[in-house]
Amino acid sequence: MRLSAFRSLRSFPLAAHGRRRPRLSLRWFAAGLICIATLSLGCTGNAIAQEKVKVASLDRDSDDKPLMIDAYLFRAVNANAPTPAVVFMHGCNGMFSRRGTIDGRELDWARRFNAQGYAVLMVDSFTTRGQGSECAKGGPVRPWAERPRDAYGALRYLQALPDIRPDRIALMGWSHGGGTTLFSIGPKRPARAQSDTSAPDFAAAVAFYPGWCNAKAQGADWSTKIPLLLLTGADDVWTKAAPCDAFVKDVTAKGAPITFHIYPGAYHDFDTPNLPVRERPEFTNPKTHVVPITGTQPEAREDAIERVTAFLARTIGQ
Repeated sequence: MRLSAFRSLRSFPLAAHGRRRPRLSLRWFAAGLICIATLSLGCTGNAIAQEKVKVASLDRDSDDKPLMIDAYLFRAVNANAPTPAVVFMHGCNGMFSRRGTIDGRELDWARRFNAQGYAVLMVDSFTTRGQGSECAKGGPVRPWAERPRDAYGALRYLQALPDIRPDRIALMGWSHGGGTTLFSIGPKRPARAQSDTSAPDFAAAVAFYPGWCNAKAQGADWSTKIPLLLLTGADDVWTKAAPCDAFVKDVTAKGAPITFHIYPGAYHDFDTPNLPVRERPEFTNPKTHVVPITGTQPEAREDAIERVTAFLARTIGQ
């Protein structure tokens, strides 16, 4: 499947689909966390249908009700039985390009995972909250608070779908979403998720060049029982490898099941397809004045594809 076909997917539905799902018996308590989409998206050719859905975050709105956030569901190709799934957490610039299309990095991974038999649920933490980019100055949608609540809302959403394996769901994030992944699987994850013992937790996690990957941000008591694959670039000046390396060495010495790899010569976004290496002055940190550099590193990208594929096959594969 060509990536160009995926790029034709728009961020807003083209037409109402009109079909309703039959009422089904939902697992555990998840009925209260679900809003099945009434809209869907698709594109021509070999691209996989994309369904826009509403997910009940564990975050609350101004009326103290579950905050309903947008998400995009990509189902596995030719599945004839319940499939594993992966929840995607986007980076600090949000899910969408300037053209209004879903970011090519996420679409490329979704294509691969769907072909391998996994469903994908992309969680849009920003649009529903009216938030734009948080890359330069940060923002109110925090990776240690609101976004882990979104991640667990997505988990419960998927666990209620009859065509998803509830015990084989992974979490995967990039940069801001990578930091969200660390917070989500550690001791600071949402209290309601920790107290819910009736439903399985995430079975695995993947974090690409995660922000907040250091002992100061995560805390001295950080630990996890969830297998984690963590991949970052040695030349990344945005989410630096050195403090992350020190943090990982400390927590793995205490028993955390982390597989960590640093790619020489790789910058931020190294797994994004066909992204020229360049400075991003629009994302300059106002305190440190660091100018991020982003771009594809082909060797790192290909190796990461192999590592993630093998990791998910081992942890959540059929």
